[in-house]
Amino acid sequence: MVRKWKIILGSLFIFISAFVVAQSKANVTVVHTSNIYGNVLPYNYFNDTFEPKGLTYIYSYVTSKRAENQNFVLIDTGNILYGSPFGDYFVEKDIAENRVLELINKTGYDVLVPGTFELSLGKEYLNQYVRKFNGFVLATNLVGEIDGIKNYYVKVLPNGIKIAIFGVVPPYGEYKYSDYIANLRERIDRVKKEVAPDAIVLATSGGISYDPVKGNRIALESNLNIGDALVKNFSKDVNIFLFGNQALIYTGKNQNVIYSLPGNDGLSVNEINLEFTKNGTKWKLNNVSIKNVKMADIKVNEDIISWAQKFETEVEKWLSENLFASAVTIGFNKYMAILEDSLITELVNKSIIEYTRAQIGIWNVYNPNFKGIVEGNITRKELYGLIGKTTSVKVLKLSGGEVKEIIKNSLQYLSLEDSKVLFSRTVVNNPWFYDLIEGINYKVVLNNGTIREITFLGKPLEDSDTLIMSVPTIRTYGQNPLLKGKVINDVEVPVQKILFSTIGNLLSDGVIANEEDRNRESLVLLTYTVQAGDTFRQVAYRLGVSEEELLKLNPIIKDPNLIRPGWKFIYYKKYLDLIPPLKELFEAK
Repeated sequence: MVRKWKIILGSLFIFISAFVVAQSKANVTVVHTSNIYGNVLPYNYFNDTFEPKGLTYIYSYVTSKRAENQNFVLIDTGNILYGSPFGDYFVEKDIAENRVLELINKTGYDVLVPGTFELSLGKEYLNQYVRKFNGFVLATNLVGEIDGIKNYYVKVLPNGIKIAIFGVVPPYGEYKYSDYIANLRERIDRVKKEVAPDAIVLATSGGISYDPVKGNRIALESNLNIGDALVKNFSKDVNIFLFGNQALIYTGKNQNVIYSLPGNDGLSVNEINLEFTKNGTKWKLNNVSIKNVKMADIKVNEDIISWAQKFETEVEKWLSENLFASAVTIGFNKYMAILEDSLITELVNKSIIEYTRAQIGIWNVYNPNFKGIVEGNITRKELYGLIGKTTSVKVLKLSGGEVKEIIKNSLQYLSLEDSKVLFSRTVVNNPWFYDLIEGINYKVVLNNGTIREITFLGKPLEDSDTLIMSVPTIRTYGQNPLLKGKVINDVEVPVQKILFSTIGNLLSDGVIANEEDRNRESLVLLTYTVQAGDTFRQVAYRLGVSEEELLKLNPIIKDPNLIRPGWKFIYYKKYLDLIPPLKELFEAK
């Protein structure tokens, strides 16, 4: 009998010990999304392909994670409502039942921080957005300016852990902004004293210019990149920094502090795990970790897909509306667009230049799968097809010398071998690394990476000249970012919106009838060895080069009537004038 009681008491002790250990340890999951751009269905409207992304996938992932762990927090740091055709439809038509916002609520977001795209919609729309969202909209520097926006939110989890979340937006648009550093300092100090949270999250829809862990520059400095100042001022207070506004994946950790950017389009999210232990009545954060989760690895919930597909018909009807017409058929090839001026990229580039009032512009974020425009009506969907990725625009002030450096830097991705242009794998996968500039006239030499000629407004471009240039924002951060010049204006409007509102100004009666202006050419530097019996005039004719240019390029020629066999003449030819078979024109290496 005594032995039986010992067994019972021993088992009870083990059970109680296990229960106490379980109660003294806890894991919390924080999921971060940003720059979803209104993507809902797993479909890329720009290039008409399946793509595992968007809020339906995020909903599926979040539902699964919540089932695993109820100690769960879901935060988005902006640009969630629109920027892709599905989201654009509900914003442009100002439909009361915004299905993107409805799915945001179904997904169960705890916190949204308005992005620059949301801020650009204006105060009235932002008020509606805040009012209809089921969670908390945080922006400490907009409190009092927009009804319903809060400084912070403290979420008390089922296990009693308190997560304090603070939000701040970059100053953008016609709002009255308060000093976000001073406001945050006051609020964080107060919450630490009065609430004693177990972890603090600082979420911003602003970006970063410098890697918060390594310190190297990763983006062109901009007033929107307030993340650097937040890290500098609050790194001793905050456990998790969540950034936005940049289509980057960043998963950084330094001294048990997390830094997060989850990518774009809802293609992935960042999952942050916090490990706590309990000493008495106080939880202690022992460790944090972060990983990027690709939606391609997630099994999508078919019920939520079916729900979203109910609204696809009205979106497609809107996309099929005729907006303009073309009097000509215009082909497009992603390699040819790099080698020679293209009307497709030119129309987008000139629309941006006009909209931003720049002098020159870069546009290279084109759809690599786009085949061109067929003569006849042009639908809204076809215009979307001119664009490869969702991006806004920055306006830079830079020197003529910096413009030349940008052009030369692009030439590193091309080489010439056996009369064939070779494209580096980098630019094949990321065509926006090769900068296509409109507004200047220039000729580049493919086989030595130099600029043969460059003019602006009919005059040679001098290094000391000052120019105003529009640039896709996506080009100013990440891998090999464009870091030349100074940002003088952030235009936080999706490029497709710029195109739709401005392209009509470039057309006659809404019809594309003009040709490209051929402002850029790709040349090859060639050599000819003078043969016995050659005359200067014969050589110039055979090479297809004017006698004047041949004399200028070859100072060895003192008298055109006296040329010698064995002399080597250099000359330039437009690469596409060499006309090899098209299939052998170029290749990726």
